[in-house]
Amino acid sequence: MSLATFEHQDVERFTHDFESLFNAGDAAGMAAFYADDARLLAEDTEPVRGREAIEQFWRAACGQARAAHARRSVNLQEVTSSGDLGYALGTVVIQIPAGGQGREITTRYATIWRRGADRRWRLAVDISNREPAAPPGG
Repeated sequence: MSLATFEHQDVERFTHDFESLFNAGDAAGMAAFYADDARLLAEDTEPVRGREAIEQFWRAACGQARAAHARRSVNLQEVTSSGDLGYALGTVVIQIPAGGQGREITTRYATIWRRGADRRWRLAVDISNREPAAPPGG
């Protein structure tokens, strides 16, 4: 899978598709958006390189989310491109129910996209990190 254009509406549609794939546990569908040599850098993990390894990463993440009955939503904030490179910035919110005392984890992400020889856009670098918790009383 890939994007034909890197316009805001196409990237917005991608975020909703990616969110749906995650919530359905479709790691292969998620990995299909990545370039063969893509890199994924997530907090508290070693860097992941290559589409196959990224699929394994998402398979594990989807499994953990499913076990916790978590739901993930993606919020796109910015899309910019120049030539054959582009980036998107946003947040991901993971809602985890926990016996009536649910919690929410928010991460910020930056994705770098590259247009290939086939003129299609694919994820080249996917970086995310967790927002720090608000201080007590603040």
